[in-house]
Amino acid sequence: MLVVFPVGFDEKFIVRALMRKREEVDGLEHGDKLVAILPEGYEREQRTINALEAIESIASPIVGKGNIVRLEVSLNGEEIVLAIKRGIEDHLTRDRIVLAVLSGGMRPLLVGTMLALLGLKEARVIVESDFENLSGHISLELGPFLAPQSRRWKLILCGLGEGKSVRTIAEELGVSPATISNELKKMSEYHLIKDERPDGRAPRYHITRAGKTYLRLMGGECDET
Repeated sequence: MLVVFPVGFDEKFIVRALMRKREEVDGLEHGDKLVAILPEGYEREQRTINALEAIESIASPIVGKGNIVRLEVSLNGEEIVLAIKRGIEDHLTRDRIVLAVLSGGMRPLLVGTMLALLGLKEARVIVESDFENLSGHISLELGPFLAPQSRRWKLILCGLGEGKSVRTIAEELGVSPATISNELKKMSEYHLIKDERPDGRAPRYHITRAGKTYLRLMGGECDET
């Protein structure tokens, strides 16, 4: 996992996110990487230095000091977005999971990070942000919001949610199983589904949390025919 976060004057939100347990994606593990996004000239602000060093002191024993990157970007319009996007792409981990913690830092860096994430290809992106009073946080995957609206995809997800096989779904939709398989491949690019292949058998597909979010965005009802 690659963790990306703009750094401001307070590290507590980022530390909370680093230690947080999640469904399918836990907190920091060996082999993960961190990219701290910093404004040009951040060294002149002692509070930022203190926050950054506190984060590094907690994370480095877990991921290794060499896996923590300080990405300094110029606050110059679209260059912010391009620099952050390049930094993320250069440090993507093998699993291509990106956790973006958008709970601190300058507003232009928060906006720039979000826009950079929208341009990533073939990556599972999770965006989190904590409430300022530490009462909770939001956690959303970008995939469902970037996926094209498709009634067929909705019906496929509904079928999978009911435990139907690819062949059964194909028969109900009046298409070939190969057509459904092709659609599933496209849907997996947005992480709406995951497949399991027990003992080398034909894959079985399941809806992910992102897939459930997609259904809600599409209206949520699964009784269409």
